[in-house]
Amino acid sequence: MNWSMNKLMELSTGYWRAGALIAAVDLDLFSVIGDDGVAAGEVARRLDVSERHVAALLTALAGMGLVRVRDAHYSLDPDAAPFLAPDGAMCLLDSLRFNKELYMLWGGLSETVRSGQPAIPPGAHLGMDPERTRRFVRGMHSRALGLAPDLLPALQMPSQGHLLDVASGPGTFSRLLAEQFPQLTVTQMDLPVVIKVARELTESSPAADRIRFLSGNYHETIMGGPYDAALFCGALHQETLAEAQQVVCRIVQAIRPGGRLTIADLMLDGGQPQPAFAALFGLTMMLTSPGGGVHSTDNVRDMLRAAGLNDIEVTVAGELPYRVLSGKVTGS
Repeated sequence: MNWSMNKLMELSTGYWRAGALIAAVDLDLFSVIGDDGVAAGEVARRLDVSERHVAALLTALAGMGLVRVRDAHYSLDPDAAPFLAPDGAMCLLDSLRFNKELYMLWGGLSETVRSGQPAIPPGAHLGMDPERTRRFVRGMHSRALGLAPDLLPALQMPSQGHLLDVASGPGTFSRLLAEQFPQLTVTQMDLPVVIKVARELTESSPAADRIRFLSGNYHETIMGGPYDAALFCGALHQETLAEAQQVVCRIVQAIRPGGRLTIADLMLDGGQPQPAFAALFGLTMMLTSPGGGVHSTDNVRDMLRAAGLNDIEVTVAGELPYRVLSGKVTGS
């Protein structure tokens, strides 16, 4: 890459854009401006904020292309509306709200590197604070809806039988699969505080009668089975390699011979520092977890082999930085 002063300045001030977006989400600004165009004074009145300051924020958002301005009236850009409007088809607002908490942590990255300790207590988003946990799980659901069009086809899940969704979080992916395949039954497994939110999200699903819940810790809880397939999506990065190997072996024991285990997560391609998003996500894990991190596809492939899986496939999930590895359980 040919570096220049301008490129370095853009990189060093990249948090300005993130900060403006997060502030807009935190203020609930996108629910106010809509499609029709609203003057800054009216936005200030509805949000009960400073007119001068919200006008500056709207101007910045317009400069970023998220907002359109015409005759001093602001409206949400049509291309951004599906993601930022509260009723958007792929609304990401819950996910972006949780990013506010991560945004604050990144200012302390140098201290985390110095100390080798996360910036928050381990598991802070997984039960220590019920409201924080709720925001985290709903944020994952919001993000999963946006990822689903590219990620679900890469999972190559069975269309029938019984699927175990380990560390299911909001259960978005396996719930969408159950809705797509009427002959598929799903068991979603996660911590009790997480399952509580997943149950709420499932209530309105047309597949609700085929979705079961198992509260527990995947390091200890008996998973039952045998299942026809298992999905371990978006949780591998919470574990060290040694811990992840133990978890994979436990999941394999719950799958019938000939069934498949599929792991999907942000991963690095072999020994390369790519995709860049995955490498940067590794820093997020340092800030929030004492032992988590982003693993490489080579390490995960070795992990599956060590657990006795064969026919291992590696798939890139569309244009996403996610990698999907799947293997068949051996045995008779």
